Amino acid sequence: DPHASPAAKTAALQAAVKAHGAYAKACAEGRGVDRHLLGLRLLLRPGEEKPAIFQDPAYAETCHWYLSTSQLSSEHFEGWGFSEVVPDGYGIAYTIRRDALIFHIAAMKNEFGLNSDHLAHYIKEAATEMRAAVVAAAPAAAAPKAKL
Repeated sequence: DPHASPAAKTAALQAAVKAHGAYAKACAEGRGVDRHLLGLRLLLRPGEEKPAIFQDPAYAETCHWYLSTSQLSSEHFEGWGFSEVVPDGYGIAYTIRRDALIFHIAAMKNEFGLNSDHLAHYIKEAATEMRAAVVAAAPAAAAPKAKL
């Protein structure tokens, strides 16, 4: 929202980070819904009839990853990447450094009209806007109290 205050934008960002962290933790602990469905699907024996949920077009859509991401957490890697996993999708590798966010965006140049430069522009725009909101909201944050 271009009319939201920096404090409101920062609060929304913090809420999103908290929600994402909780979801990622649940998935890492095997409590993500997609993990259960994958486990159930892998239990099917060869030739066994698939339950209705696995035949539903909505389920098939969730298995087609238009956006596949991977994070590299070490600051010691200079060259790396992550590819798209479907022909009409993007693959994004990213790393979070002390003073930078680095992205590697891959997309096949094909009939789907994907454009990694276009996506990179909007990722940079969003990151720049988030940084500006956090910096602008910082003075409004409670100043640390002296320990005297």
